[in-house]
Amino acid sequence: MENRELIRRAICFSKGNALRSDITLTEVAAAAGFTSDYFNRIFLAHTGFTVMAYINYLRQKEAAILLRESEKSILEIALEVGYDSHEGFSKAFKKVYGTLPSEYRKCEAGITPGYKEMTDKTTAAQFLYENPDLIPVDTEQIIDRLMEKDAKRYARFCAGIKTMGMTVAVPKEEPERGIIAIGDDLRGGVMLEAISDDMQLIAEWIRRFPCQFCFYGGMTAEKAAELLGKYGTEVLLKGIPQLICQKEAVESGLPGKITVKKLTYSDQKAVLCWANGKKDGYIRHLLREKDYEDERTLEYGVFEGDKLIAIAGCGVELIRGMRFNDCIVIRFAEGKEQQVLQRPIFLHVVNELINNGILPFDTIQHGEYAKTHGGFTAEEAGFTVMDYKIQVIR
Repeated sequence: MENRELIRRAICFSKGNALRSDITLTEVAAAAGFTSDYFNRIFLAHTGFTVMAYINYLRQKEAAILLRESEKSILEIALEVGYDSHEGFSKAFKKVYGTLPSEYRKCEAGITPGYKEMTDKTTAAQFLYENPDLIPVDTEQIIDRLMEKDAKRYARFCAGIKTMGMTVAVPKEEPERGIIAIGDDLRGGVMLEAISDDMQLIAEWIRRFPCQFCFYGGMTAEKAAELLGKYGTEVLLKGIPQLICQKEAVESGLPGKITVKKLTYSDQKAVLCWANGKKDGYIRHLLREKDYEDERTLEYGVFEGDKLIAIAGCGVELIRGMRFNDCIVIRFAEGKEQQVLQRPIFLHVVNELINNGILPFDTIQHGEYAKTHGGFTAEEAGFTVMDYKIQVIR
């Protein structure tokens, strides 16, 4: 336990000083109260990195953000993140991201970094070091196994592992009892998601790990709480239904004056009018030409005559060849909100997704949220609960 706290002190010091070109192993070790010859072995055991490899990792994360969001030259970025040459920086960057900085910028410029690019990869390593009864397993093999077992039930869990850069582990003695995915909550803590039909194991994990914890199971939060209570775990749970559309099509009932079509870059003038001077991240995305070529996003424009009054945004997940959308978010132009249009727009877009071979999931158009967005639920569109994501409220 003492070593764990000292390692965390070293990680904190590294994060605050990684961009200094003169930072050394000896300095990081001293900040944690160790001698350098012994410290590197301990740091590697706890985090999966040697000290200087972790420093390099932190530098490259910062460099990736600068390559995406700034117009600085690669040499300027290299100097800013602690390197003294273009060549040394490029070689180090490729070790982390698998590509040269120039190629990375060409592909990613202007795109906000994804969740997994912002996480700290030491989080999962520390968690596993502290819980040796859990052993890491090959993420791709677990995804293959779950997708083969029940693709519709496990697709969101599997996609989340990929998009959030989570590490997957199973109980060392009884690996079939459950699967636990370990991630970084971006605030220096651990977040866990689990799959298991063994509620005794879930109860044990909830008691052991007082952090952000969710688990998947084919039951409501009320039923889960009842079962957990039998194993001595009394917690407040929030159930999030994992809904999936199973019908081929649903009549949308769009009013004759309203049309819905997939937006393209040629609709920029209409998008600018819809934005009405706002310049948030979503609007910047709508104004980037290359984003319309990205199969991970779809944007549908809702027109009243030739005027764009709303945009229905869909994020598309791709996992093992299965494409699915996890929600449809409708954003009306200021002053153009019409509750009566929420349901027909939603149903129209559901049909468009199905027609394009994209399976629509939904966790938004139900419950309290649905009451404030047209008063309809996703069940009306043929959605069926496939699973529940149960969130433990600490």
